[in-house]
Amino acid sequence: PVPNEHPVRRRAFLATLAAGTGPAPRHPSMIEAAHAAFIQSGVAISVATCGPTRVCHVVRGIGCKLVGERVAVFVPLPASGGLLADVAANGRIAVVFCQPSTNRTLQLKGDDACTLAAAPIDAAIRARQLDAFVLEVAPEGFPEAMVRPRFDYPPEQVVTLAFTPCEAYTQTPGPDAGAPLAL
Repeated sequence: PVPNEHPVRRRAFLATLAAGTGPAPRHPSMIEAAHAAFIQSGVAISVATCGPTRVCHVVRGIGCKLVGERVAVFVPLPASGGLLADVAANGRIAVVFCQPSTNRTLQLKGDDACTLAAAPIDAAIRARQLDAFVLEVAPEGFPEAMVRPRFDYPPEQVVTLAFTPCEAYTQTPGPDAGAPLAL
């Protein structure tokens, strides 16, 4: 079993991910519907962890979905060795979602992250979010031919990191940056 994870809840969560079906995902109680839509809209995603030596590992996320009360982010396996080791060691994770055209930014933190193989349905979710991200960054001077290869990975090179948010913050630059969102 993964540290900090209840075995029965984990089995149910894994079954939901594997099936790609089941009851419609409900938004985590701490994330308003607008925030839930935002984090799944094709925004830039940064996933960070810290291990026992306090060395941080940061990887670009390549998509996101909500499953029950958990947030699941997709990361490329080839770049995620340190990140995955940290998650296995302590389950702590911080994920930042940013819309490049507006700098709107939301940060979520969790302490029960676990790694899972990507479910077959996840490829379609990643493709939809990558299409949206390509459209988002093109006006900023990043052509599709440059963006798509950096974020488009085959399913066998993708790992899902799932966690229950326990802290949330607005990180949009300005006077409210760092303000906690109500749990």
